[in-house]
Formats: sequence, C-alpha cells, structure tokens
Amino acid sequence: MSNTAVLRTATKAVETKLQSDRRADLMDILRRNGEYRTSTDPLLSALVRDRTVPLPDALYEQYDFLQCRCFLGLFPELHRAWITIDHQLFLWNYDSPDDFEVFDDQDQVIVSVGLVKPLPGVFLDEINYLLVVATPIEIILVAVAYNEKNPSNSLNLYRTDISIASDNVSMTSIVGTDEGRIFMCGSDGRLYELQYQAEDGWFTRKCRKVDLTATPYAMFIPTFLNFSGDDPIRKIVIDQSRNLLYTLSERSAIELFYLGADGKEFKRMYRAGDIFAQSQKWLEGCSIYPHPFIEPRTFQIISIHVIPSSESEVLHLMAVLSSGFRIYFQSHKVNPYSQEADRRPKREPNTFQIAHVRQPPANADRFRLHEANYVNGSLLAANAINEETDLICCFTSERTTHTELNGSSRIEGKTWSICESVVRNKPQSIAEEFMIDSRFVRKNIALTNAGVTIFTARRPIDILICLLENTLTSGGWPQGFSSFQSWFSPEQICAMCLAIIASNEYSLTSIIACATRLYMEVGGKPYLRQDSNQLRLSENNPLGQPLTTNEYVMSGRHDGLALYLARLLAPLWSSPIVNKTGKSSDLQWKHSHILLGSVSESLTAIDNLLTGNASLTAASNPNDIDYSSIGSSQVLGEKEAWQEETRSMRDMHALVKRCIEGISFLALLADFRFLSLSPSFEASLTKYLLEESFMNLVTMDWGREVAKKIFTKIVQVQIAQGVAITDLCDLAQSKCPTFCCVEDVVLFKGMELLTKAKSENGDMGRALLAEALNLFINILPSLNFAKVSELAAQFQSVSDYYGAVTLVLSFAQAEDPNSVAFPFFAEGRPANDYREVFFAKRQECYLLVKSLIMAADAPETGKEGAATAPDSSRLVNSFQADLVKHCLRFDDKLFHYFLFDWFMNERLNSTLLELDSVYLEDFLAMEPVELSRIDLLWRLYVRKEEFMKAAQVLRAIAVSKHSMPFIKRVEMLQLAAANAKSATVNVADHDFVRELEDKKDVALIQMEVFTASQKLGLLAPDDALFDSLLTISELYTGYTRPMNLHEISLLILHVSEHKDPQLVQQLWSKIVREVVDSSQISDMQKPVVLAEKVKALGHRYLHDDNVFPLVFLCTFLESTVFQNAAMRSPGGKDAESWVIHVMRSLGVSFAQLFEIYYEMLEARNAPWNTVAGEQHVTGRLVVLVTEWCEAVDASAAERARFQAKTVDDALSKMLLTAGGSRVLAGGSGGGGASSLQLQESLKQLQDRVRRSFL
Repeated sequence: MSNTAVLRTATKAVETKLQSDRRADLMDILRRNGEYRTSTDPLLSALVRDRTVPLPDALYEQYDFLQCRCFLGLFPELHRAWITIDHQLFLWNYDSPDDFEVFDDQDQVIVSVGLVKPLPGVFLDEINYLLVVATPIEIILVAVAYNEKNPSNSLNLYRTDISIASDNVSMTSIVGTDEGRIFMCGSDGRLYELQYQAEDGWFTRKCRKVDLTATPYAMFIPTFLNFSGDDPIRKIVIDQSRNLLYTLSERSAIELFYLGADGKEFKRMYRAGDIFAQSQKWLEGCSIYPHPFIEPRTFQIISIHVIPSSESEVLHLMAVLSSGFRIYFQSHKVNPYSQEADRRPKREPNTFQIAHVRQPPANADRFRLHEANYVNGSLLAANAINEETDLICCFTSERTTHTELNGSSRIEGKTWSICESVVRNKPQSIAEEFMIDSRFVRKNIALTNAGVTIFTARRPIDILICLLENTLTSGGWPQGFSSFQSWFSPEQICAMCLAIIASNEYSLTSIIACATRLYMEVGGKPYLRQDSNQLRLSENNPLGQPLTTNEYVMSGRHDGLALYLARLLAPLWSSPIVNKTGKSSDLQWKHSHILLGSVSESLTAIDNLLTGNASLTAASNPNDIDYSSIGSSQVLGEKEAWQEETRSMRDMHALVKRCIEGISFLALLADFRFLSLSPSFEASLTKYLLEESFMNLVTMDWGREVAKKIFTKIVQVQIAQGVAITDLCDLAQSKCPTFCCVEDVVLFKGMELLTKAKSENGDMGRALLAEALNLFINILPSLNFAKVSELAAQFQSVSDYYGAVTLVLSFAQAEDPNSVAFPFFAEGRPANDYREVFFAKRQECYLLVKSLIMAADAPETGKEGAATAPDSSRLVNSFQADLVKHCLRFDDKLFHYFLFDWFMNERLNSTLLELDSVYLEDFLAMEPVELSRIDLLWRLYVRKEEFMKAAQVLRAIAVSKHSMPFIKRVEMLQLAAANAKSATVNVADHDFVRELEDKKDVALIQMEVFTASQKLGLLAPDDALFDSLLTISELYTGYTRPMNLHEISLLILHVSEHKDPQLVQQLWSKIVREVVDSSQISDMQKPVVLAEKVKALGHRYLHDDNVFPLVFLCTFLESTVFQNAAMRSPGGKDAESWVIHVMRSLGVSFAQLFEIYYEMLEARNAPWNTVAGEQHVTGRLVVLVTEWCEAVDASAAERARFQAKTVDDALSKMLLTAGGSRVLAGGSGGGGASSLQLQESLKQLQDRVRRSFL
C-alpha cells in the first residue's frame, strides 16, 4: 500500500472518531440519561473539596460594627468575593486572603451590587468593568480597572459622576449584557434598565432608570400609590448567545424578554405562570408523576440558568427546584425542514415551554436546595442540611455514556453564592473533560458566611488519575477500578490513558507506567463479528438466502488511539494554517507555538509508546499470537482481526509521525519568520495558507508539494542570511524529511555556491559564481520564472549583476526555443495568436533584466564608475552602462528593441545613441514611423558622421504630416541645412541642398509671420500657419499683405529677390506712417521708435538696395522730420539730425550721406524748394560735415577719404544760397536771425575745412 493510501486510511479512522466524539446536544444527552453514577468510594466522587479560605479577621472586625444589613456574593471575573456591611463594600481577593479593597464613598446602606461590562466609548480603555452599587436611596456606578493578566492583584476602583435616585426601591438583582446594558429588579417587583451616557443631552439625562414593566398609565400614578405587584421579580438572567432575558418571580413564574438581534431592543414575549401544572403534565406523560419530591405546596424554583447555544440548540433555560428537580425550557420550536435563516441563534423566540424535566437521584434523601450554579453541563447546588451546614451537590452530564456523575461534599456555614472559577486563555478542545491540562480542571467556589470553599468538579480523567495515584500507594488496582470500568468503555479508558501518557503534566515514570499498563490490559482484543441477519443478493445464491457478513471489531487500544488522536488534533485538524490579522492584510499563524509544541510533545509520547510496544503495530506474524482460548472455527477470523488491527495501528502510527513532521515543519517556518515574507507571496500560496487545513498539509500529495515550495523559499531566505544550506537541509531532513524537496539538489548546490561566494573575494569568488551560473543554466528548462527571479536576486545580492542578467536572458531564450516572439512583434502583435504567450514570457524576463540594471551599482564603492548624481540623459553610473553593453552581446533582437524602447521612455536619448547594436538603426526606422524614433535616427547619423543622411531625415521630419509645432519644423530645417553643409556634397545632392536652403529661408519668414500673428492675435489656433510649412507666395498673399505686416513683406521681397521699387517705397512709407500716426506712442518717443525701427531694418537689409533704397529713405525720413515737428528728437543742439545718426550707425559713409544730402539741396524738390526747406537741408549738411571733420581728426583712415575740395566748394555754394535766403527772409519780415546763424555756421565750418585740409 502506498504511503498516501496508508495516511488516507488512518485519516478516515481519526475523522470517524472526530464525528462521533463531537459534543452532543444537551437534549440528546438528557433523553438518554437513565441513571446517576453515584459511588460511596471517595476515589470516584465527582466533587472534591480542595481547600477552605476563611474570611480575613479584618472583615470580621468590620462585621462587629454592623448596624443594619450585610450581603455577600461572588465576582469570579475579578477573582473576588464582595461583602457589604452597611454602607461599605469590600472586594476580597480569596486567592490572597489578606488582600481586599474597600469602597465607602457614600453613606447609604448597600443592598445589592452587580458587576457589568461598560458601554463602549464612555470610559477609558483601562476600565474593564463597572460596579453597580445599589442603596435604597441611590444607584451609583463605580469604574473598575482590572489587570486580567495578573488576576491576583491590580484592581482599582474609581467613583464616577454617574448616579440616579432609586426612589426608595432596593434593587435585588443586577445583571448586564456584553454590550453594556444594565438590568435590575427592585423590591417593588419591577424590572428596570439603567441607562447612562457620557454627557447630558438636550432631552436626556446622563443617567436614567427606566421601568420596563410599567403599564402605559403608570407614569400618571403618584409614587406613593405605586404598590408592588402580587408576584414581584426577584432574579434576572441574560442569555448572551441568544439576546434573551429571563426573570424569575417570587411565585416561581418565569418571563421571557427579547433584546433584539442587535441586543438594543426590549420586547416582552412569554410568561410561564403555572410551571408546576406544566411540569406535572410532562411527568405524567413520562409516567413519573406523582412523585414525592414535587407537589404544589413545596414547589419552588430557587434559580434559573441559561443554557448557551454552544451546548444546545433545543434547550435554552434550566430552572432548579428546591426539591432537586430540573426543568428545561425551550424558546424556539426547531423545525428540521426550516430554512437556515430560521436557525439563527439570535432570532426572535416563538414559544416558551417545557422541553424536559430531570428528576433527582431516586435513592437520595429529600433535597432542600437554596442556591445553585450551572456551567458547561455541570450543576452545583447547595442543599441545606441544617441552619449551619450545607451539602454541596454536583451533577455533571457525561456525554460519552449519556449518564450523570454525582458527588457531594459538606460545607460549614450558610451558602450565599456558587460559581465556577473563570479561566482565561483556555486552549481549544472538543473534549476537555478527557484531556490533560490544568486549565481544563473545573474549579468551583462556594461562598458562605464563614469564607470561601474551593471545590473541584472532577472530570472522568481526573477520577482516573486519582485511581492511578492510589495504585502507586496501594500496590494494586483499587476496588474503584471495577466501577470505573463499568462506567466507561475500554475505548474511552484507553483514550484517557493515552492522554495521561502523553501529558507533560504527569511526567512521573510511575504514573505513566500505570497508565501504560492499564492501556495494555483494559484494551481487550479484536475479533470478527459475524452478522447473519442480513439478506444479500448473489449470482450464486438463491434470492433471499441469508448470507453472513463479517466485520472486524477493533480493540479498545486501537479505537482509544484513534479517539485520542482525534481529540488531540481537533484544534489543528480542519482549521487553516494561517489567518489575517484583523482588517489588515498581514498574515499570522492560526495556532500559537505553545499549542503546536504541546501537541507535538503529546504526539512524540504516543510515537514512543507505539515504537516501544512492538506488539501494538508490528505483529507481522500472526502465529506468534496465543489463540488457545479461541474456538478452532474462529481461529482464522481472529488471526485476520489481529492482522487488520496491527495494520490499522501501523497506519495511525504513520499518521502520528507525519503529524509530528507537519508540526515540526510549521515550527521551522515560524522560527525562520516565514510569514514576514507574506507581501512577496504568490496569490495561490496565500490562498492555500488561508484556506487549506493542517490535515491536507500532512496527508495530501498536493499539500506536500506546496510545502516543498515553501521550504524552498525558506532556503532562499537562509541563504540570504548566511546560513549554510547543508546544515538547513540536514535540519529539515531530521525533523520533517517529507517536506524537504531532495530533487532540487542541483538547485540548492548552486545556491550554496552563491552563499560561499559572499565570503570569498577575487578569483575564488568569481569562480564560485561562474560555477553556480553554469549549474543554473543547465537546469533552465526545469525552472519557472519565479525561481529564476529568486536566483537572479541571489546573484544580485553578491553584486554579480552580469551573472544575474545572463541567467535571465538565457532563460528568456529557453522559454522561446523557436524564436517566434520577434516575428509576432514585427507583425503588429495580432490578436488570438499562439505566439503571444512566448512574447509575454520574454517580456516578463526583459522586465526583470531592466530592474536588475536599474538596481545595479559598482561592485566596490570608491571604484571608478561608482554611483553619481542621476542624469536624465545617461544611466546613473558607468557600471550600469557596462552591464547594458554585456546584455547587448546577446543576439536577441527583441530584447534589443525592448532596451531601446525603455531608454526612449526614460529619455535616455544620449545613452541610447551610444549603444553598440546592429539593430538600433532598424529600430529607429521601423514602421510605423514615430516622430520620437525618427528624431533619434538623424542624431544617430550625426554620431556616425553620415551628415547627408541626417539632413535627409531632418528634412523629412520638417515636411512630414505628423502633428508638430511650426517652430519645431523650422528647427528641423535649420538642422538639416547645417548637416547638409557639413556633408561631403556629391553632384546628386546639389539640388537637395539648394532646395533645403530655400525651404529654410521661407521657413524663417514664416517664423516672422508666426511671431507677429501671435502678438496681434488675428488668427485661429488651428490656422495652417501654426503647424505647416507654407510657400513664400502663400505667406505674402495670405498673411503679410492682408495683415499689414509691412516689415515682413520687405523680408519676403528680400528673400525672393523680387524687384519692385514702387512697392518698396510704399512699404517704407507705411512703416514710417504707422509710427508717425500712432496714438499709442507719445510725441517724444515717436522719433526714438522710428529711429530704432529704421536701424533694425537697416542692419538686416543695408546691402540690398532693392529693399533698403538709401536715397529714398534719407529723403523720405528728412521730409517726415521737416513736415512733422513731433518727429524732431528733443534735447541737444543737433536734435533734428537723428536720421543722419541712424544712417551712420548702420555704416553709411560720410561721403555717401554728403552726396545724398547735397543732391537734396541742389535738386530743390518739394519740400526743399522753400526757404525753410533749404535751411533744413543746409542745417543737416552743417551737422554732417561737422561730424565728418571730427571723425577725420580722430582717424587717419577717415582723413584719407575726406573730400576737402568738394566739401569746400559745396560750402561756398551753400553760403551764397544762405545769403540769398537771408535777404528773402529779411524782406519777408521773418527768419532773418535764423539765416544769419546758419550763414555764420557755414563760414566757421568752411574756415575749419580750409585751415585743416587746404
């Protein structure tokens, strides 16, 4: 049989016991409870008194000062008893008898005290509970801060400001819900709710006492007329699991209230008034009534107790009678065919009726019970023997035998309260009454007026331990063993023996030896059971002929082992391995290391027992068994039964070993903090850990496969931490070999070489890395991407980025052995193509290589190429650049394209163009053409000094139909022209270069138009001017002329070399008139603006007489100045000579200007044909010649060019003209003084010329 089949068989046996051992509904147990198990043997008693703790003397001293009343009770949640003496409240720590707290911060007699949970958000988080202290005058809330981790101390009381008047009503019972609601019943017989909040509201007080049982008209009746009812309430209990509240009245009536599904409502549901009549009817139906212990006169319910939903879905409340009878009620009628919604535990009740009545033991004396407590199937009640003595009786339901264990113990004093000690952090178990753990022991506390008595309600296993301990002292089995064996089956006893053997709490060899001996002796033997009462059909037998069927009945040892394993593994078996931490996505182990360790220790003890007792599992030779007591006809069947049992025991032994391995594996994961890696888990692994159970991990093949993957991840973590792989594998092989993947030896060897390389330097380290890389490359077909990623990370951890990228790129080629990915990419990645899978695999690898390159740093700090400040145009360091070069040595065209695309996206254009790849030009030029790539293509040609190709690409970009700003197109044309000039031009390229220059010039004109149009805002954003190259004709006819862009029109004439003097003069006239007639320019600024404009245009067109007609411009500008006084620059003696100054600034010679101005004077054209006109021109000539003379004095070169004789003759003529003008001016009555000044200036200038040059 395969190992999986063996485990499957053992698993079936364990799960069968898990199902049969599940806690039965209390109703089923009661229906089968036909008897009480009572024994006079103290070893078999179900109740044992441990110790009595008397009240401290200090409390007795306070009692001596009693004036009014004294009350007592228990708060097991605080490990305290409470005692009130008049107005004082004492909280006594019975675990530390001399420790008690006092609350006396009020002066009224305390009549009742309750411990409740606080409302969320009202108090600080440190407040665990509230004490509700009730006096006849007032109800006070006292906050309790209690350290639950150390129950023996750390209790602090704080008086709050929350209180309410009790209106002379003494509260007799105070209880609270887990949500913080508080209910009370008063001496007036009514039910109240105490409501409070942090602050007073607009319409509500901070604390309110609400009467829940009042009639609608009760609020109109004065308080002194509110008499208590005929049957007042005296006790309240709350069913937290179902949100139900029950009240018990003085006349033994029970009323049921519903608190709503959310626990915030209050609804009166049912009232059982005549419970005696109902119980009498039920007993009559069971032929039990009449009964001497139950009669109308003595019928009294002393207490009611909630049966939580964890114990029963049918029974909800138990009422204890003083006579010892127990009456069970149900508040829901369970319909087996109802919908799931009808089975909700907190649904509204639909009935309240008696479901069962349990009578007291038949042979017992008449009970006089007056106090009781019920927890987890165990009832403890105080039976009054006399006024000074009580008998504490214990009734515990035993679910496996469907009987009830009974025991009792005397106690001195009057019993005031009984409760079970609260045990926190109790481990999870489905059978705590049969398992060894001190936290499972049921400690009960009885409070009397003399002190506290601690009892142990013995579980079956506690009784067995007592019997075994007695065996050690008596030397033989005590008489009680026979009774114990009659109570429990061999299977149950053997399971309990195994629990003792496996427990570390009973480590004494003698106890374990006794338990082992009992296990071997009481277990019995297997046998073959034949059943001939069934009829079977067979081809070889007549219809209806009886045939015997054989069934192997295993011994108690076998079934006890299966049962114990079911109980031991139950907390782990079907639950997931991990769970999430609250709202966070972080993972945590489902079970604590303490639980795992405890279960592992117990399993190890069982493993040792089975290994040390070979007869249990290794009876391979049936002939070794003594069959002398077996009839000869049964010998063969008995041999088979023994063989079947030993085989099954071996299977369970194998399961034990596997479970030990599984727990060791989980412990290994926890020790190495496996869950800290959860953010990096694959989704499937996280899903497995959250959903799959421990059983699947240890018994299923796929569970072990997942475990192997997990172990591999742990190996990788340990390698990163420097732990030797060999040691780790040895540890895993010794503790959990099933979960260690031995098939990955090569992989682990390579990983170990990586680890060794970390501690080696130089050639040795490089050799180890190279060997590891070769190992990994040889097994690439058996690896997956996840594993390759992990290995690449390992190479990265030792700074071997070359090895990491080599491994990943080799894996990429291994994933696409037929190289179909690039054709798929080149064809545009068609949909539904089988090659898409291979393309995706390669891309996944390329992304990993990219991350490795980005993470790469120089192997040693301080070396050349160490990390520097990031630069958007290059990689971070030269080491990364070298790594890229290494990657490009792989003949993987698709990877080269991936790398190019990455660099472009990161704008590493300069670095991209530096790459040495034969595929780069193909990539940049591939279809479909993209502007970003084609823009890099010309740069690549420039780097390769193929300037003509670069110019052709740039020209193509400029005229392309791609959406591109016009400015960018101009830039491209300029770059194209520059590259064309740098190229060696062949004959075939001349036309291209000429056409390129023309386009560039026209583009520059368009740039002028573009700039002007933007300033004027005359064009729509989508106009062709902004994104297209236009012809020079389109620019003139479509833009410059209609938009009156006169200056740009001049530029068009200049570029096109078009000659039209009249048009040029018109354009200059318009340019000048725009300034002169402008209302936006002040008169003072107009000559300045016009001068700057002429100067700017002159610098551009001075040498183009076609566009810059010098004679016309001087004449037109001077006439403009002459005719417009505003055009004369203010200030200075030569303020009107700015035209000359502008021309001189443009480089026009004195001789040219002298010739032009003298010709203006001689020609006497309008407006120079008037005296004023002559004087104006003569004045300009005086200024011109004066400045010329000054230039001659300063420059020898200018002296050589000075035409002294011509100037002297001209001055002579101007003197004559000036004299005549003076006469005319004088005769006309004006201008005579100006003419005289002009004539004087001419004489002085002529004298200077003659003196200096003639």
